[in-house]
Parts: sequence; C-alpha cells; structure tokens
Amino acid sequence: ICGDSDGSNSITISDAVSIISYIFSSGAPPNPLEAADVDCSGMVTISDAVYLINYIFAGGTAPCVGCP
Repeated sequence: ICGDSDGSNSITISDAVSIISYIFSSGAPPNPLEAADVDCSGMVTISDAVYLINYIFAGGTAPCVGCP
C-alpha cells in the first residue's frame, strides 16, 4: 500500500511518524522504501510525511499509485 511505510497494511499517523523517524532519527527504513514515497517524487523526504498528515487529517489527496 502506497503510504504504508510501517508495514501495518493501513495508512495511519504511524506511517508519517515512521517516515519522520527514518529521515531525522536514523530510524528503520520503510520496507519497501518506495512505500514511503507517497508523493511519487522519487525520494523519501519530509514532504512525504506532510503529504500523509494532510491526507489523514485534512482529507488531502490520497497517496500516489506508483508504489509497489
């Protein structure tokens, strides 16, 4: 599932936290890494976490469909 960066088979705030931890705290990388690239930019950045937070809490655009 694109956006499911913590491997729980659903998209929740834990996925955004997982991305933030990976980027800023040397947390475990998402598996597969592409699942965290929710904006399909080709990179996992803080923008992906912000994108997920907007999707979850503000009804923003769903994660892209290019993930594995």
